[in-house]
Amino acid sequence: MSIINATNPLGILAIDHLEFCTDSLQTKTLDTFYQFGFEKSFEHLESHSELLSQGQIRFVITANPDKNHHSQKYFNLHGEGVSKISFLVENAEHALLEAVKRGAHLMEPLKIIESEFGTYKYGCIQGFGDLLNEFVERPMAHFRPQFKKVDYDPKAKPLKQRFSRIDHLTNNVAKGEMRKWVDFYKQIFGMQVTRYFDIKGQKTGLESEVVQLPNGCVIIPINEPSESNSKSQIQEFLDLHKGPGVQHIALMTADITASVEDLQSRGVKFLNIPSTYYENIPKRPFSVEESIDLLEKRQLLVDGDNEGYLLQNFTEAYVGPLFFETIQRKNHWGFGEGNFQALFDAIELDQMKRGYL
Repeated sequence: MSIINATNPLGILAIDHLEFCTDSLQTKTLDTFYQFGFEKSFEHLESHSELLSQGQIRFVITANPDKNHHSQKYFNLHGEGVSKISFLVENAEHALLEAVKRGAHLMEPLKIIESEFGTYKYGCIQGFGDLLNEFVERPMAHFRPQFKKVDYDPKAKPLKQRFSRIDHLTNNVAKGEMRKWVDFYKQIFGMQVTRYFDIKGQKTGLESEVVQLPNGCVIIPINEPSESNSKSQIQEFLDLHKGPGVQHIALMTADITASVEDLQSRGVKFLNIPSTYYENIPKRPFSVEESIDLLEKRQLLVDGDNEGYLLQNFTEAYVGPLFFETIQRKNHWGFGEGNFQALFDAIELDQMKRGYL
C-alpha cells in the first residue's frame, strides 16, 4: 500500500543518511564518530567516502578531492558539516517530479543504476543554504552499488547502549529566513508546523519553529536569531559555519543514562547545567524514575507532562560548530520546551566564559 498522500506528498519513508564533508578521512572528525560508537559498514575508495552506522543511523563521511564534487564545494565554502540530507522514499522519480512541481529547484536529475544488488534511483533538489536534499529509492540490503561492504572494522568501539535512530535534526538560518524555510518544508514536503519557540537569554535570543511529517519520520526544528548582527548562539554558528547549516543532530537511545555514561567515559564533553536546575525538578508537573543525583551526574535535562517525559542533553561542538543531542523518550513527544530556557542559558554562559559575549 502506497504511503504517498496529501500529508506525505513525496512519499518519504525516513532519513536515509546524512553526508558530512571534510578535507581528509584522517582528521579527528572521523575519530569523533568512533568515539560516539559508530562503525564503518561500507566504503567507496574512489570518492574517499566511508559509511559509518549505528542502529538505523547512517553518516557518510566524504573527503572527495574533486573540486567539482558537491562535498568539496561545500567544504570550501563552510568547512566541516552536513552537506547533504538524503531521504529514503517510496518512489524516487515521483518524489523528484512532485518536488519540482511544488517549486523546488532541481539540482541532480533522476539517476537509475542497475546492479547485482538491485535497482538504485536517486536525484537531488536544492535544500536550505548550500545543502542538497536527495531522494533515494534503493534495496535495503546494500547501501550503494559503488560502495563496498566492510565486514569488520578494527577501529569500531560500539556503545554498550547504542543509539537507534535520528530523532530530529535542527537547522540554523539567518534573521528573517526562518519563515522562508518553514514555508519551503510545508510547500515542498507537505510538513506541518508543530511547535513555536521565542527564547530570551540575558543578552540574546532566538526564535524557532518545528516542522515535521505527521508520522514523525522526519522532524526539523528551524532556528533564527532574534536580532540581526547579534552575538547570539545562533549567530555564532552562522558566523563559524559561514552561513546556514545543520546545527545539531538528536540521537535517540532506549537508555540515555547508560549511553551518556559510556560517552562520558570516552571523554565526550557535554554542556554544564547549573545545580539549580536539578533543585527545581521535583517542583515540576511530572515525576521521573531516575534519581535527581543521577540526572545531575549525567547532565541530563528532563521535561514532560502527566503522561510521560523525555530526557536529553547536548554535547559541545564536535564537527565544525555542529553538536549532538542525546534523547530518550518515555511516552513524551515534545522537544523539551521546559528545557529550552535552561539550555539557552547554559550555552550563553559558555559563550561568556569563552569571551564571545
